[in-house]
Amino acid sequence: MGFDELMERIRRRIRELFEEISEELEKVTPMWSPDGSLEPLVSTTTYHDRYEVIIDLPYADLNALSLTVKDRILLVECQLRREVKFERWGAYKEIGFRRYRTTIKLPEDADIDNIKVEKDYEKRMIRIIIPRKRA
Repeated sequence: MGFDELMERIRRRIRELFEEISEELEKVTPMWSPDGSLEPLVSTTTYHDRYEVIIDLPYADLNALSLTVKDRILLVECQLRREVKFERWGAYKEIGFRRYRTTIKLPEDADIDNIKVEKDYEKRMIRIIIPRKRA
């Protein structure tokens, strides 16, 4: 195999790798939006009688928390106590965030009429307790 042929094989493989990486990156949902909202960290645990969702909301004003259920989708929104800015983040020179926003698809057996929320003002976290319907 000559040098030119080897270089062409390397170039071809690099193009293939870039295409694979691009395809994978298209599948990733960003954790922030240019409209000023952040996707918070969410942890869901299933128990025999309930679902528990823990959401981490640093810098949030938990008094401005909003939970809405529509078509088995739980929308959680919460304003930040102040705008948080990041400089030179990605393609943006500076971007500011003013709220958290996330959606959670609820299972069929979720009792959406009896959802409870516990707020931890010190840690800026919430725990959403969603009972399961009895069979």
